[in-house]
Amino acid sequence: MTKYVPLAVRTLLSVLLAMGGLSGAPVWGATTGMEGCSAGSVLAVVAHTDDDLLFMNPDQQTAITQGQCVRTVYLTAGDRGEGLPYLQQRERGIMAAYAAMAKVPDIWTTDALHVDGRSLVRHTLHDNPRVQLIMLRIPDPWLGPGWGSLTPLSRLESVPGTHVQSYGPYRETYTRTQLVSLLASLIQAEQPQVVRTMDPTITVAYQALCWKCKGHDHPDHIASAHLMDDAMAIAPGLYTQIAYLDYPSQERPTNLSPAQTRRKTAIFLRYMRDDHHYCPDPSQCAEVRGPEAKWVSRQYTVNSSRATATAER
Repeated sequence: MTKYVPLAVRTLLSVLLAMGGLSGAPVWGATTGMEGCSAGSVLAVVAHTDDDLLFMNPDQQTAITQGQCVRTVYLTAGDRGEGLPYLQQRERGIMAAYAAMAKVPDIWTTDALHVDGRSLVRHTLHDNPRVQLIMLRIPDPWLGPGWGSLTPLSRLESVPGTHVQSYGPYRETYTRTQLVSLLASLIQAEQPQVVRTMDPTITVAYQALCWKCKGHDHPDHIASAHLMDDAMAIAPGLYTQIAYLDYPSQERPTNLSPAQTRRKTAIFLRYMRDDHHYCPDPSQCAEVRGPEAKWVSRQYTVNSSRATATAER
């Protein structure tokens, strides 16, 4: 059995807010809220298309295997300033990885998800529509030379009065307040039993973060977690929050079994084949290297003091 550090668990008051803030078609189509999710429902919110595979697996795999509804929300396009072509590569890779986790063909239906007066890209797995991937497509270049710089998401989260516009086909513009409202509306619509977030506990200022410093993380990871903390504060319900350790998990001992590591590695390799930064030549892409090789053998959760404080208000 996998050993974890103590869970970041948060069960909020059973106060389900009205759906009046939603507009357009039902948010989750045929499986809005609890409908079609009798085995349980998971809402995972991450910064980039690979964060869930590296830091929230095998939990995501387990939920799918158990027949739960799994909705994963990606806040940024993960495009590294390369625009739509790389964005589309990464989305194809993450779709293929989830189809592999579900053990069904890699065939998806793409449509618009309407929530909080906005339209988002939604990919639904054809042979297992309980699996949906929701794309906000917020641009993701560094706003400076690299580490120690802000990104659009971290700037939106930390600098008052800023806004960001997403890639098409739905060119949505967000302020911090509007993005938090959107995330809260997603929680209200889904009514999940579990909400997975990235780690909100790292206190290093965004512009002081560095890649190789112990205990540091990516600014988008931290920003996504802070935004979700605020969204959960205005979208209470009977759900458990689990926050996942991201980059610093490489500093911890391996804690997945050999079988879990093999499966997690295979899923990540399937994603990598569509991401030219990982696999310039997919035919030569047979192993996971770099820090990712450590992350695929680990999964850690963290205690979120921010989440605990929010729950007690």
